[in-house]
Amino acid sequence: MPGASLAIVAPASAPRNPDRMTRGLAALRADGLDAVWEPDRLTPSGYLAGSDAERAQSVGLALRRFSHIMCVRGGYGCLRLLDVIDYSALQHTRALVIGFSDVTALQLALYKKCGWRSLSGPVVVEWGEIPDSMKQECLALLRGAIADPVTDLAPLQTGTGTGPLIGGNLATLARLVGTPYLPPMDQAILFVEDVNEPPYRVDALFAQLHLAGVLARLGGLVAGRFTGRYDQDAYRPILRHYSRMYSWPMAGGLKYGHFHPRRILPIGVMSRLAVQRDQARLDILEPVTAAT
Repeated sequence: MPGASLAIVAPASAPRNPDRMTRGLAALRADGLDAVWEPDRLTPSGYLAGSDAERAQSVGLALRRFSHIMCVRGGYGCLRLLDVIDYSALQHTRALVIGFSDVTALQLALYKKCGWRSLSGPVVVEWGEIPDSMKQECLALLRGAIADPVTDLAPLQTGTGTGPLIGGNLATLARLVGTPYLPPMDQAILFVEDVNEPPYRVDALFAQLHLAGVLARLGGLVAGRFTGRYDQDAYRPILRHYSRMYSWPMAGGLKYGHFHPRRILPIGVMSRLAVQRDQARLDILEPVTAAT
């Protein structure tokens, strides 16, 4: 992986702070990655890194030409690209898209339409700030390592489930309900997080997934952190309320969300969630770089 070309794309928002972008690019290159960034392709427009046409063209070129792609940041904007990406041109190739938050929409759409796996991991503006442990974890996964098991989870509902690991930002995922871009959730182990969402809005997002029949198809659920103004304990009753409607296992306390250090999680790989009364464990069963 060191020395490999890494396409940098901005499918959503532009960086708020240009210095973070500069530091991120410099850190990627210092870590041996040939980060290819062509900002002249984009003209920032409000909260978007460029027009829909500019961003779609830039992302489409990267998806066809590079095997590793990292997003500048999340914010908002990926949803506006989903119906203009030429998925037919991507059927006979594979690339890994690295990012999280709003990037969840792009990652799940590529998994649904093309079978592409992804890494819910760092964005460029973070790379100059995250600890070396996160960097090494990300690079190891890109080289073909299997992600370490997650053992520091809090049991919420007992049971065992095995299925594809799917997830990301909860609000973004919920917005895909009713569209052609939500992957099949049958027996999926769903992982979620969110930021600046008060408890009643997280409740509403889970209610949407419940009423749409998404939760009924799961094989298990792992909750990350809901960061912002509210204590994590405020969300626990919500998780328990929806888990009790189903028989699948559920765990909380996943170190995943809008903070670092956090876990880097592959999307689309087989996984197993085993929850007992006094312990819970998430095992990733295959590398993210394996052929699908």
